[in-house]
Amino acid sequence: MSDTTTAEPAVLNCDQRPGPRLVMVRNAGDDHRIVRRLAAVEGPGRLVVRPTPGGRTSDLVLDILTATGRSPSTLLADRAPADDAWLQAAAQLSADQTRHLVIDRAHRLPGEALELLAQLGRRARATVWLIWPTTEDDTYVPVPLRAFRDAGYRFSAIDFPAFMRELPPPSRVLTRGLQADTKTPWAEGTGPALPMQDFPVFLAHCRAKLPGNTFTAVRAVYDREVHLADQWLTHRGLAEHHHAPGSVRHTRAFSARLTFYLRDHRIGPAPDQAHALARLRGIQTALLFRGYLLRWQLETLGADPTTRLLSQLTPRTCDKIRAAATIEDAAATALSIHLSHPPTGLGLITCGNTAPDGSSIHLPPAGSPYIGEETRFLTVPWKWRSHHHRAIELSALQVLHLESEDPVTLPEHAAPLIAAHLAYRRHQGAADTDPLFLHPDSPGSKSPEPGLREAVLRTCHRIHLNPAWLHRSHCRHGDDDHHDAQQAGWMHHRGLDLTPLSDDIRSRL
Repeated sequence: MSDTTTAEPAVLNCDQRPGPRLVMVRNAGDDHRIVRRLAAVEGPGRLVVRPTPGGRTSDLVLDILTATGRSPSTLLADRAPADDAWLQAAAQLSADQTRHLVIDRAHRLPGEALELLAQLGRRARATVWLIWPTTEDDTYVPVPLRAFRDAGYRFSAIDFPAFMRELPPPSRVLTRGLQADTKTPWAEGTGPALPMQDFPVFLAHCRAKLPGNTFTAVRAVYDREVHLADQWLTHRGLAEHHHAPGSVRHTRAFSARLTFYLRDHRIGPAPDQAHALARLRGIQTALLFRGYLLRWQLETLGADPTTRLLSQLTPRTCDKIRAAATIEDAAATALSIHLSHPPTGLGLITCGNTAPDGSSIHLPPAGSPYIGEETRFLTVPWKWRSHHHRAIELSALQVLHLESEDPVTLPEHAAPLIAAHLAYRRHQGAADTDPLFLHPDSPGSKSPEPGLREAVLRTCHRIHLNPAWLHRSHCRHGDDDHHDAQQAGWMHHRGLDLTPLSDDIRSRL
């Protein structure tokens, strides 16, 4: 039997082009000490999977998805078809840039599971390491070799000491105490408690109520924000408009651009509440000198209104979404939370408009929903032709598609959720012109937006998030702070609204 085992690798490597790699690690006697080693090996780009003892073929993909961070309970609740689950696993490994997939005690896996594992490693372009004990009965050894050979793998067999040399533990980053970021001019936490007076008298109250060094830091953030906002207004915000300043269409188009600027670049990703408030006051000042009043109605936000300015799509929220939802539901939920409205218009996104790393999405133009009544039926670039949007959805579409040359920029910690779904669609064979989101039962012929709304509602319920823009139609008051649930948009849910000043006031500025 040993002669047969040693002869197999030569056959595998004979006249084969370079391809994915399979490494069989001989763990003599199934030594338990490898458990500690595998725990040390785990890290970025490496995934260690411990299959369920006595599990079926379909259980292996659930073990792999669990190792990537999915919740076992939600996996069992969703129970995706086996083929789709393997595609999700490959997409998640690709999005996480997993280059090493280590399977512990692989000798207990059935042959069919090893064949599917070979396909998974090839899709994800990852090296597969099989921990395989050396026993007296090696009758199962040729099975994985044939499965991986048919998939075009390069084969090598090493012992446990060689495994420790070839796959050493990743470098560990020592945990440090909380300290101020280099870009944060004050101590850790939420920053100083700033006065809540409106922007014309904001700095005066800061000077009166804050210590000298804290006021200097706040003033630096404020002055920098005025400068950046003035540059943005000159080169982007107020540039290349087709309508007269102060007109209704000009104000709507400018408001859409301003939403992108505040949400994706300035206030949404602010490191703390003090930064968000100081940045907002600076932007309000810059807008006033350009003839626009950006009002912040903080009394509508309840207690501690500055927390509402920051993005709700925090790293912790993204971790919860990843654990509680499928790849498609996680991407739709992340976009909905980031945009602060239901998944309206997400059916218009194509794979080609999505960055491979999930960092940004270019939304295709759909025209302004305010020009005519007939535009309530917005055409789409594939088979389902048109989809009726209600009045509540039109305000969201205005912000999303009226100024479509502005890409939606996602936070760094949310980008992997979008990248995973894009990889999933690519594994399904989607081209650049194909939609990013599909209807589950009638792909390409029906709008996916109603189904996405239910998926986002389900995911938010699982992670204990209750956004007002997802409340049902019978909800009269929105959330606990009496927001109108029939309104949509990032600006509205932060108490912000833009008003153009009169021509007489403009002439005096």
